Amino acid sequence: MRKLIAVMVIGCQLLLTTGCWGMKEIQAQTYGSALGIDYKEGEFILYFQALNFADIAKQEGATALQEKTGVVIGKGKGGSIEEAFTELEQNAALPLYIGHVNSFILSEDVINKKMKDFIEYVGKEPLLRYNSWLFVTNEDIKKVLDSDSFFNLPNLFTIIQRPETVINENYFISPLKFSELVSKFYQPVGSILIPSLVINERHYTDKGKEKKIPTLNGGYVLSKQQYKGFVSKQDLIGMKWVENKATVMFFSLNKQKVSVEIMDPKTNIRVLEQQKKPLYDLEVKANGILKQNIDNLDMEKIEKKVEIKIKQDILKTLETGEKINTDLFNISEKAYRYHVNKWDNKIINSFDKTSINNIKVNIHIEHSENYKR
Repeated sequence: MRKLIAVMVIGCQLLLTTGCWGMKEIQAQTYGSALGIDYKEGEFILYFQALNFADIAKQEGATALQEKTGVVIGKGKGGSIEEAFTELEQNAALPLYIGHVNSFILSEDVINKKMKDFIEYVGKEPLLRYNSWLFVTNEDIKKVLDSDSFFNLPNLFTIIQRPETVINENYFISPLKFSELVSKFYQPVGSILIPSLVINERHYTDKGKEKKIPTLNGGYVLSKQQYKGFVSKQDLIGMKWVENKATVMFFSLNKQKVSVEIMDPKTNIRVLEQQKKPLYDLEVKANGILKQNIDNLDMEKIEKKVEIKIKQDILKTLETGEKINTDLFNISEKAYRYHVNKWDNKIINSFDKTSINNIKVNIHIEHSENYKR
């Protein structure tokens, strides 16, 4: 009798066990890789980019170039981002899955008017990840999501999905993750620079046809929850010496026909406390390798010219930030974090070009092993 009861209990437990009954086959869902969000005439416009993961898998064993990989882009509208996504779901051929979304592309109108809505949407959606990349574009979001990669590779192999791989060297606009945005958005000092995406059709062709490559042309600035405007790549040139994120920079003194590779520049920021408002000393240090020196200039003279040019770059970005009343370098964070009892936030936020007490640049340049005179 006891054995019969035990068998019945085990049988009931087996019936209640769901196992994998609720799982969906991989081909039964549409996997999103990026979301684009626009805001016009009181409505959110949501773009859903989906890639064919079967094509991505083929890349590993491919021996020849394949045909261009298809990209599915959905578009939905609504009074909220949730409503726009619901409209997309209701008109999809397969269920939409956003757990693999790796990037967000926002319009200028969103960051200017509806940034809090976007942060709230991502924050309460459990499938969206805080380590997703964040971009802004002033172009048609649909065209950006449908841009090209090299050799007909999927769009996963572009700056939209892999910014660190593309801009790891010789680029000074740092990629931004959603988690970084959230950590700084409500901060009472400093700024946030969101990289700006554009479609470049001028530099690469394939069989005579222009490739539409997504690239960065600057950044959109937020400070104290307010939109401050767009800053071009040219005006952000000083960022590469202060950010401490670039590993290699190629530097040219065109008139002197000198080319130098600057490696791993580091900047130290020191706060001067004995002042009515915080003042800062900046010290930039880096080593370099001489790549070209057609006029055979003296090495010390080259170092001096490079140091002067780096200081000019930093001052140019400082002046750009002053025009939009923003600390683009986030130098004032030093005073806010480590000297909070010395000055209040209003005084710390009075940062401008005159807040820089001194900029010291120290560059040491050596000949490359394969350099020829």
